[in-house]
Amino acid sequence: MAIVSMDLYSYELAMNTQVSMILPERRGVPHAVHEEEYPVLYLLHGHGQDHTSWLRLSRIELYLQNTDVIVVMPNACRSSYVDGINTHRYGSYLTEELPRVLKNWFHISTDREHTFIAGMSMGGYGTLHAALSCPQQYGAACALSAGIRMGTCDLHGKADKGLAIPTTPEIDRNFENTFGPNEDYEGSSYDLYHLARQMNTFDGPKPRILQICGTEDPLYADNKKFAEFMQKDCPNIDYSWKDCDGIHDFYFWDRELVTALKFFGLLA
Repeated sequence: MAIVSMDLYSYELAMNTQVSMILPERRGVPHAVHEEEYPVLYLLHGHGQDHTSWLRLSRIELYLQNTDVIVVMPNACRSSYVDGINTHRYGSYLTEELPRVLKNWFHISTDREHTFIAGMSMGGYGTLHAALSCPQQYGAACALSAGIRMGTCDLHGKADKGLAIPTTPEIDRNFENTFGPNEDYEGSSYDLYHLARQMNTFDGPKPRILQICGTEDPLYADNKKFAEFMQKDCPNIDYSWKDCDGIHDFYFWDRELVTALKFFGLLA
């Protein structure tokens, strides 16, 4: 596989930003010319991480070394991958601008059947938000240990369970600037329950969704509650839930990344 590090200007963000990518090399095929479009996986990092996290802390390159999959890992800072109330437009950047820009440079498929999205923690929320907001865009989505309601879930002081976000007012202010007042959250474009109800009635194509969480994860209760809601109240969505031993860390996410890749049909 080839690793590409990019620094590009985003008009949605009005600033430069970074993307890491894994590209197929087609080793063993000398001078091969590949005219077909590659399947693409958008792989999202967590809160306080960046576009290098999956490369440094998982075996994603090893898992996909004999495949023709392009992996796109954007830097989203602490945005939760949404267009914030008083922050940057990372939601539009992820779902609209970035795919359009990359399509101009690489053999990336624009067919929904070959477009996948996954992420962990904050990236799990971003995965669900993108899949539920843009159901026509993705063939499948996998959320690992998702922050179901970013900004209100308790993320502080649980280092033994894989969470070690500092208890600082700046982090809380960032969530408020992103999502606005708590009383405005329910029924908003940030509310995953609201988005799922909308997608359940959507007549067009919908992505298959897999949600995974470790039973020792501090976010397990929120994930389990959302899973029960999806199974009960959203019968028109092809939804699957998996829980198993694990905490909120890359030992768990690396292991379950294989589950996600198989769910997408990218691994046998």
